[in-house]
Amino acid sequence: MVTGINSDIVHNGKVYHVQTEDGGVNNPIVLTRTFFGGVVISSKKTSYVYLLERDDLRGVVEQLMNEQHKEMIQAIYKGNFLHDTT
Repeated sequence: MVTGINSDIVHNGKVYHVQTEDGGVNNPIVLTRTFFGGVVISSKKTSYVYLLERDDLRGVVEQLMNEQHKEMIQAIYKGNFLHDTT
């Protein structure tokens, strides 16, 4: 199991939190969620069951986690999550 990744992203004066977790070999998924105001506004789940036999599993999962985390951050900067905070 790989340690999770957490990022607070400020975009257009709004704070988003992006969290990516590894479910481990018993639940081989990478789950990334985006939060706004404590509420999940987006999530992405990717299975890596097909990678379980790899000798370099830890490194491959870390790479998958980093890529998925960055994708969600890019979605924030592209304006995919617009929220009225008034």
